[in-house]
Amino acid sequence: MPDGSPYEGGKLLHNLLLFGRLCKALGMEVNPNRMMDAARALQYIELGRRQDVYHTLRALIVTRQRDLELFDEAFNRFWQRPNEEWTTLDLRSLSERRQKKTQFLPPPEATPENGDTGNHSQTEVDTSPLVIMPTYSQVETLRYKDFAEMTGEEIALARRLLEQLPWSLGVRKTRRHRSGNSEVIDPRRAFRQNLRFAGEPLALPTRTLKMKPRPLVLLCDISGSMERYTRLLLHFMHTLSQSIYQVEAFVFSTRLTRITRHIQRKSVDAALAEVGVSVKDWGGGTRTGDALHTFNYHWSRRVLGRGAVVLLITDGWDRGDPDTLRREMARLQRNCYRLIWLNPLLGAPQYEPLTRGAQAMLPYVDDFFPVRNLSNLEMLVRELWRVNWRRPERTSNAHLNLER
Repeated sequence: MPDGSPYEGGKLLHNLLLFGRLCKALGMEVNPNRMMDAARALQYIELGRRQDVYHTLRALIVTRQRDLELFDEAFNRFWQRPNEEWTTLDLRSLSERRQKKTQFLPPPEATPENGDTGNHSQTEVDTSPLVIMPTYSQVETLRYKDFAEMTGEEIALARRLLEQLPWSLGVRKTRRHRSGNSEVIDPRRAFRQNLRFAGEPLALPTRTLKMKPRPLVLLCDISGSMERYTRLLLHFMHTLSQSIYQVEAFVFSTRLTRITRHIQRKSVDAALAEVGVSVKDWGGGTRTGDALHTFNYHWSRRVLGRGAVVLLITDGWDRGDPDTLRREMARLQRNCYRLIWLNPLLGAPQYEPLTRGAQAMLPYVDDFFPVRNLSNLEMLVRELWRVNWRRPERTSNAHLNLER
């Protein structure tokens, strides 16, 4: 067996299925076909060698790099011989990744004294020792917890919740056409189809414009005042880059840095590691106006076409010239289809955008939302789905949502 004891037969397949249920309860992508492959693979290895069993099951069950740590702990906790009494395996201790508590219990007639003897009645052998017990919902508590107060384990759980949100920025009309019901006749298709009728216009196919998702541009503040939120906001940017059709990402503090290629990596850890190497002004002062000037004059014509939406993530604290910030915000709003400001301070009690930077920015944003916790992001998803994606009439402060 995997713990090194001689295999006596009779319970391996049953325990293997229980281990598969444990892995699935932890969030791994386990299905019956993988467990059947694992059961067949165990026929070709020596079951008394723990490492052989470990590597065989890991190769067949684990499909994502982020599940490796969970699998290791689950394997060590499951495939072990009880010492003196039956133990309880609480899934909340496995990185606090689930909302349910799973207990591995002995059969009803077993005791710590006779648990290893196997003296059970034949009719009760099939009693499953896996019991799922509901516990408190950690996710509900996490939804309203400030990003700045989250631990590493909570950030990992929050990242998985972010991946489940249905992000969408609406669609836009392109210049290309496709066949569809409309009042516009497609002359090419009409000509081809009417050749069979000697050129008589009997068939009149129509065409309509193709629709594509809107591109997204992210501008995230990584200055010292945003340091508490930077880690999870970078996770947020990585999630959007994996969920939305086309994403361009920039970070800024005293200068602007493009990180689009870095956050497009599938592994979030590898993406953030590359961002950490390429960005040189972490936690510096905030010069939003200068950063936006660089963006407007060097990047806007490349990335703001095709009806792009801009998400500006900053707290509004700025050490630069307010007139420069005001001028660059106005230019950015004119060039993009919609400008949305996400402020992590907006959800705080008694917050008012009274700083010079906030006052310079507010007249030139189309929407103003908090981004303080998961509940705010869920609200942002709902708002983006409800947005009327016609180009807004940009009178001063016309589309602010300060009450949110």
